[in-house]
Amino acid sequence: MRILITFVLALASLLSAAQPVVIGSREAESQGLTKKLQEYKFPGDVTETPYSTQLAIQSAYYKILDKEKLHNLGIVSQLYLNQHGKIDYLLYNFSDARMGPEAKLPLNLDSLKQIVSGQLAPFISDFVSKRGIGHKSMLRVFVFSGMTMTPTRSKKDSVITNLEDVLTNRDSLKIKTINLERSLLTAIPEAIYRFPNLEKLLLAHNDIEEVNLDLSRLPKLQQLDLDGNILTQDKVHLSKNKSIKLLNLQNNMLTDVPDVVPNCKKLESVWLGRNNMSGLSNKSFTKLKRIKDLNLYKAEITVLPKGVRRMRKIQVLDLYHNKLEVLPQSVTRLKRLTHLAVSHNQLTALPSKIDKMKNVQIIYAHHNRMSKLPERIGKMKNLRILDLGFNWFTNFPPELVAFGNLSELDLSSNNFPEFPEQLLKIKQLDKLYIRGNPFLQADSEKKYGQQLGLLKSKNIEVFY
Repeated sequence: MRILITFVLALASLLSAAQPVVIGSREAESQGLTKKLQEYKFPGDVTETPYSTQLAIQSAYYKILDKEKLHNLGIVSQLYLNQHGKIDYLLYNFSDARMGPEAKLPLNLDSLKQIVSGQLAPFISDFVSKRGIGHKSMLRVFVFSGMTMTPTRSKKDSVITNLEDVLTNRDSLKIKTINLERSLLTAIPEAIYRFPNLEKLLLAHNDIEEVNLDLSRLPKLQQLDLDGNILTQDKVHLSKNKSIKLLNLQNNMLTDVPDVVPNCKKLESVWLGRNNMSGLSNKSFTKLKRIKDLNLYKAEITVLPKGVRRMRKIQVLDLYHNKLEVLPQSVTRLKRLTHLAVSHNQLTALPSKIDKMKNVQIIYAHHNRMSKLPERIGKMKNLRILDLGFNWFTNFPPELVAFGNLSELDLSSNNFPEFPEQLLKIKQLDKLYIRGNPFLQADSEKKYGQQLGLLKSKNIEVFY
């Protein structure tokens, strides 16, 4: 039994000590490795790569490659992380920071590749991404010679932009903004309570795992930015307050609307994009009754709960880049909504009673799968901008003719085989986008010159 236990422990130790595979992107493809890596999930946005990760990989490269040797070269790296957050594979590719493609790279490229493939692994073997624990993921990192990872800082007297000043500043009463973005923080420094007149606390792109703020000590704080940290559902704690108006929790590890939202009595804007909001339910929106601006961009939402109707004060609803196939009819209960953004989903239709949202001025619904519009959409008298580009319209939606106050209409990249003659019946329009449709060919200006001329005679700017 002891022998078995010893063997298991030795095997576990061996596996944990296994070094990452470092290989050039082209070599990986020729060896068929790229197919194996498809099970690693890429979040889809390079900006989601944590600052600390970028810094760690840059530091590893600089340990084996002199900056002088890199000249104007850049290295694009893809990190494939296992469920423990450690690097299984690092695929790299050299690029010219000035000219681009690898074909223009210097002759010593092979020797640089040998150095990276042969020497980099030990310097990244201890790397762990806490954001990636629990699932396989992929991140991209760009390293260029001469690049600096230090963000540009403001020099205003009322702004502090480094941790040292937070700790030593003597004139604390005049400070209104603390900006510690990309400062490699793992916790919020206690010293922030030295600034009772603080209005903005910007802590984006750090590695903060828990927030526990006593806002009675920061009575004027209006904006709290925690974008790009490692906050989970039960690690966000804010005391009751009447000051915070904007709470940015994008790109963390949340699964639902945090329970602390109701504690912020004057809160107007909640940004939760780039979290996996798998726990979103009817109950979630009870916490958002006072909210005017809700951002759920890239939140992995497949179904929008009917409880969305509870946001009676909502004015801006951002559902960009989700996986919605339908919007619930309850969304039409949002009487104060002015901006509806549902682009980059899988919608085949808008709600049939959409006209109940009488105050909507802007609808962004491009990049969906719609081929028709609800009959009652023409009754939306306050609608000014309607973007239906990159959908599946083949026939011109007759409902568009009913609009009298529309100023901008985008029908780009749909499937109109001929010029939509009904466009000429639209009463008022400032800008019309129709580029990317099948009827537009090399001779389209000659073929449809009369129609385009009629549109322009109405002072409509046409983009085709």
